[in-house]
Formats: sequence, structure tokens, C-alpha cells
Amino acid sequence: MIETQEQSGDRQPEADIALIRNMMMAGRKRAGVDGAHLVLWGALLMGTFLMQYSSVVGYIPKMGPALWGGMMIIGWLGSFYLGRKIPRAHCEHNIALTGYTSAWLAVGITMAAYFITSTLSGQPDNRTITVLSAGTFGSAFFVISHVLNVKLLRFVAVGWWAIMVYMVQLKNFDAEILLVMGFACGPLILVPGLFLRRLAGSEQ
Repeated sequence: MIETQEQSGDRQPEADIALIRNMMMAGRKRAGVDGAHLVLWGALLMGTFLMQYSSVVGYIPKMGPALWGGMMIIGWLGSFYLGRKIPRAHCEHNIALTGYTSAWLAVGITMAAYFITSTLSGQPDNRTITVLSAGTFGSAFFVISHVLNVKLLRFVAVGWWAIMVYMVQLKNFDAEILLVMGFACGPLILVPGLFLRRLAGSEQ
């Protein structure tokens, strides 16, 4: 009996490591599923920022909050469609899945709350929403880089924080900032989404 207990004790660390690895793999598979969402939102945000820039400088007719409201509706509908179409990885009490999902849920709640509140109050502020979005995106990517153990995503987080700092110290918030944000959405949202999808495929 003593020998059996010792053998069981020897196997316990291996079992724990296997459990952690399975949780990490499930998190990466979920990230691959949500990578499609990042590709969708990255493309939508890039297009919306560039359209707003074109509107501000006069290339196209003036477009107000309806532009962003329309983008958010399309994004949420697209995310709902992807969520129904692509099967998700499930694992009860999976810290990786919980942390990953919570990070992006916090981003969505924060941005939606600010957009709705500022629109209803008639006081939308481009600098505030830009700084807020850059900060929350950076925080989310930093969290999931640790949750999924993907160091590359930490550089994405640093990129968003660098944009946040840049925006804060600007004295004049002009139309060119919209170009910065538009082009940033490519390498800092769309490309990470493609990377996560490929990462999930490698775990199969």
C-alpha cells in the first residue's frame, strides 16, 4: 500500500501538468475561434476609421455617430453569426477560457458603455474614446498573452499602449489621428486574429 501511494504521489505532478496543458490547449482553440472575430472587428474598425477620416477632410459626405453605430451593429451581428457557425471549445472550470473570455468581455462592456453614454449625453469626445480604446485593447492583449502563454501578443499590447501615450500627449487632435488608428487596426487587431487562428490549427 505504501508503494502504491508513493507511485500515486509521483504521478500527481505529471497529472497536474497534463491538466494545465489541456486547459491551455482549450484556451488556444477558443482563441482560434475568436481569432475570426478579431479579423472581423479589425477589418470593420480599419474601414470605419478611414471612412471617418475621409468624411472629416471632405472626401465623402459628413458622417456622424451613425457611422460608428452602424459599424457596431454589423460587428455584433457578425460576431453572433461566427459564434453560431464555429463550434467552441468547452472545458468546465478552465481558467484559460475564463480569463480569455473575461478580458474581451471587459473591453466590449467598457467601449459600449462609453459610446452609448456619450452619444445620449450629446458629448462624444474623439480623444477620450481613442485613448480608452487603445488602453483597453492593450490591457486585453496583455492578459491573454499570459493566459495563452503567447509572448508575441505582448508586443501587440505594447503597440496599443504606445498609441495611447501618443494620443494623450498630443496638443491638437486632428484628422490625421484617424489615419493612425485606421492603419493600426491592421497589424494590432486583424493580424493577431489571423495568428490566433493559425495557432489554434497547430494545436489540432
